[in-house]
Amino acid sequence: MYYYLTTFLLLVLSSIGVYGQVQFKIEKMNDGETFQVSLIPDEDWGAPMNITSTAQVTIKVPTNSFEVKDLESLQSDVSWEYNSKSTSPAEAPEYDYLSFGLASMGTKKLNYKKGVAVPLFTFKNADSCQGSVELMSNNDPFKSPNSKRANVGNSITVFGAKGEAYKGNFTKQAIPCQSALNLQNTTKSAINTDPKVYPNPAVNEVFIDLVWEQANTTGDFVILDMNGKEVSRRTVQVHRGWNKVDMDVKNLPSGIFSIEFRNGEESLTLDRFVKQHR
Repeated sequence: MYYYLTTFLLLVLSSIGVYGQVQFKIEKMNDGETFQVSLIPDEDWGAPMNITSTAQVTIKVPTNSFEVKDLESLQSDVSWEYNSKSTSPAEAPEYDYLSFGLASMGTKKLNYKKGVAVPLFTFKNADSCQGSVELMSNNDPFKSPNSKRANVGNSITVFGAKGEAYKGNFTKQAIPCQSALNLQNTTKSAINTDPKVYPNPAVNEVFIDLVWEQANTTGDFVILDMNGKEVSRRTVQVHRGWNKVDMDVKNLPSGIFSIEFRNGEESLTLDRFVKQHR
């Protein structure tokens, strides 16, 4: 009987011309501190096609600023574990990588309906964090094999997909690591907390993370050399809450530069960075 059942299932699978795929999604909940990870399938999979053998989700966060707490699995009889943390790898020293694994391997408890999100687990940060939280992408510089020999990345194996079903990430943008509503107002010019400029040293571009406490405002991010001469400028509209701005520095000479934010007659130095060539 087992032989005939197995043969039947293999025939069914071989007759499927297009295999379904699964995306992962991360979002911040309304409380401003809870992060939720979900999956979104591209196909309907009922029993036994919904058997999920293994799964892993890897999230990247600003280095030395995130400690997972209050991990909660959201589907009945399906458990997730916080498995590992890779701190500041050589490929991406400004990030740490947090990996979560499916503990209920071979589960039949996940329901796959095309386009319907399935919440998997939630977690919080026990540390103080500025910057962004995002799912690791397929082209991340720390993808395996890597300098730490770490098993990182996103994966989910489903019977209906004949194995690996992970397609990519539904969430395209990074998510603020910490809510502006939860931060203490300690800085001037409506910028809440010290802005972060990274990577440092920089080769091709630098990113600026800041939390803006006023309404949408148009201002200029200006790069200055050590003599105070402007060498680059970008006009951006910053919005209330967390903002991430990138600036191209690949054509700058090697040296030390500073970044200012100018809004009308106000000017605030954000940070310095070192420009180097590979």
